[in-house]
Amino acid sequence: MNRSRILFTFACITLSLFLSSCHTTQKTTTTRSSKPRFINDIAIAPHNKNHVKDNAIDPKKYTKPAAATKQKPHAAQEPVAVKTEVKPEKPISNTIRQKYADIIGVKPKDINNSALYQFIDKWYGTNYRMGGQDNNGIDCSGFAQKLYGEVYGIDLSRTSREQFDDCMRVKRPSDAREGDLVFFHIHSKHITHVGVYLGNDFFVHSSTTGGVMISSLNEDYWHKYFAGCGRVPRG
Repeated sequence: MNRSRILFTFACITLSLFLSSCHTTQKTTTTRSSKPRFINDIAIAPHNKNHVKDNAIDPKKYTKPAAATKQKPHAAQEPVAVKTEVKPEKPISNTIRQKYADIIGVKPKDINNSALYQFIDKWYGTNYRMGGQDNNGIDCSGFAQKLYGEVYGIDLSRTSREQFDDCMRVKRPSDAREGDLVFFHIHSKHITHVGVYLGNDFFVHSSTTGGVMISSLNEDYWHKYFAGCGRVPRG
């Protein structure tokens, strides 16, 4: 009985040693996946370029955007009015020439700006209307603006104050030229009225009492409120 137990015990020990030896000598193997990893749907596997999406940036084809060039600031200049299209001039008729020569006291040959006097003749007698800009009524600055647009192809500012600010000053009325602006401050320290100089101290304007008309700077009323002349650059 004891002998049988000893043999059984020896057999168990031997079997245990055999199994332990087989476990320690076994080599472990791992399987590496060939599937590339992805970050934000862009393949990062360097060994397989076919996995890179079409919208990824190719460094060889990438060009750096050109740097913005800095523009040098322009030198300060006198205000220059914007030019617009001028209608072709028609020859001035002898009737118009004589009519306005008589009004401003010059010889008919001195009335030679066809576009200017045809414009005046078209608007002469039109009623004054504050804020108006058509033949139903027009105010002083609106009339000056329209005249400059059609006769000289220049887009003036809308108000008499703005027009005054846009002009180069003419010191004396005697230095004024045809087409210069004449300004008045009627019952105010500010510019409130504007007209267009014609010559021989006469100017055309839209008056609150007479509509579009021609007046003289020598009249007491206009002489009293006269503020100065201005010249609009015509290029």
